[in-house]
Amino acid sequence: MTVPVLLAAGAVKTAVERLLAAPDAWRGARPRVAYGTVGALRDRILTGEPCDATVLSAEAMALLVARGLIDPATVVPLGATGIGLAAGNGVAVGPIDDEAGLVAALRAAPSIAWADPASGATAGRHFAAVLDRLGLAALVRAKSLIVPFGVEAVAACACGKAALAVSQATEIRGVPGVRLVGLLPPPHALVTAYALGAPRASPAAAMIAATLAGPAGRAALAAIGFNEKEPDDGHA
Repeated sequence: MTVPVLLAAGAVKTAVERLLAAPDAWRGARPRVAYGTVGALRDRILTGEPCDATVLSAEAMALLVARGLIDPATVVPLGATGIGLAAGNGVAVGPIDDEAGLVAALRAAPSIAWADPASGATAGRHFAAVLDRLGLAALVRAKSLIVPFGVEAVAACACGKAALAVSQATEIRGVPGVRLVGLLPPPHALVTAYALGAPRASPAAAMIAATLAGPAGRAALAAIGFNEKEPDDGHA
């Protein structure tokens, strides 16, 4: 039996791993999953890498649909998440409900982990733009641990290599050793919708969709903070 292949953005990694570990959650053969940033996975598909299904931002999915690389009939929305700030256990940080709180937290932090914008990470690209708008780019970069993926930034925070981390909230919730301080506040918030899609309708694609978009998948996604629709105010 050929093992199905799923290319999945890091924002859904925790949920997918929980589904893969659950003995009765998967409807059919469990896929081989490759995780990456939205930008990196989008580019892999653009250059012809085969897969049975992929989970990307709705924006990247729309681009692939327009290029004829994803069958629009297979696209299923999975929900939305915002970019958040994580703190390691025992790291004191004040609320970031407004810009002043966010600036104070970033200035006070001895170290901050986040994904390299050049890797195509949604959170990394957005955070870099936020730092430029706040005039904090030089200060924060001087004490940054920049890694390829958001999940690696959160992992660095969890093990004490960085005091804070910036990533999608769904990459923070449920990870031992870190807590979600909050989502980036307006006007610096960013909520990203994600979707599942396939290059073509197939039994493997249908099986993956049946799990991720079915009751077990929806529950796993909700458990890490995915909303069925985008929050009005940028808060999860």
